[in-house]
Amino acid sequence: KHAPKRCWRSPSRLQTELLKPLEAAASSTAGGSIVTLSQTFLLHPKQRLPKAMASFFPTSTTECYVTKHVRNSEILENNCFEYGDADVAGPRCRFAANCILLKVLYIGLEPYMRVFCVTGKEPEWDVGRVPRGKVIGEVLMSNVPWITVGMKVKVTAPWRTYTWVEVTPRVLVEELDNTVPPELYLGLAGSGGRTARLALEKYAKPQAGHVALVTAAASCVGLAACQLMRMEGVTVLGSCGSDRKVTLLKKLGVKAFNYKTENVDEALARLAPSIDFLFDNTAGRVRTAAIKRMRGGGVILTSGHIARYDAFGGPAGGDEALEKKIIYENCLHDYGQFFVGHFSGDFVECTSHIIRLYKRGRLR
Repeated sequence: KHAPKRCWRSPSRLQTELLKPLEAAASSTAGGSIVTLSQTFLLHPKQRLPKAMASFFPTSTTECYVTKHVRNSEILENNCFEYGDADVAGPRCRFAANCILLKVLYIGLEPYMRVFCVTGKEPEWDVGRVPRGKVIGEVLMSNVPWITVGMKVKVTAPWRTYTWVEVTPRVLVEELDNTVPPELYLGLAGSGGRTARLALEKYAKPQAGHVALVTAAASCVGLAACQLMRMEGVTVLGSCGSDRKVTLLKKLGVKAFNYKTENVDEALARLAPSIDFLFDNTAGRVRTAAIKRMRGGGVILTSGHIARYDAFGGPAGGDEALEKKIIYENCLHDYGQFFVGHFSGDFVECTSHIIRLYKRGRLR
């Protein structure tokens, strides 16, 4: 009930505004009419912009907000979200000494968000609220000394075409390397690549000559894990859900199979006699089949349970009781599910390392 007043708008308009180049400051568009500093005071009589921010800026933004939660086995549909207009200088904006104004260029969508869409447990995913996530944006205004106008950055922000971000010690703002595609920072050089590299670095990784299986191998995390282990001389198997993904993985040197069209047990038996290392992103029946074929003393790293995120243990299949029995009897080292956020202090260095490998052509 405290959300700003919105006007209905079609999704295609949001997509258009997210991707079109920044209009000239003197022009006027539906997405952001231009006003002067003196006109800004009329919007907020009790608030004044710092002099460093005295410039032109858009007054309206398109935002995406939640309109519906799904339950149990319901499918996420387009009507779970809506689009509307709101003031850039709305009640949630803060003209503080540590604010920046961004034009959002890319929004990152990640698997964990499916949990919020299904359960609505996070306050930011309540009906009527604008979700937050990793975005790539161009700085239009800044009152932070080291962040300059025109800089492209990655930061956690609401899903809006234009948005204010308050930069505090707890907010990670990453400056992008302009020599690589910016969207790379929402994938390989973002949460996906970090999850793969930090898990293998902080917990355990297979040795040269070992056989490793990566489930959901064509996902962002999966692709990074496959390539990083291949660099170490590991034979990598990969499960995925389409023939197109199989082709992609084979180009990277991964022995891939489509678990939707081939029996998982038969595929694993065909590709390798046994498995030393499991990097699991899915849970469910593929995980169970993999654990059944693991050597004694093998290692299990669990990145996620995407097969269960909105299935609640139904269609995902698998046999957790059997998995626990085999893990105990064969002395498998199961590290459980890890959370990459526990290593946030390593994010910047990890991203820099991944970018270096990308530039050398070792990561794709």
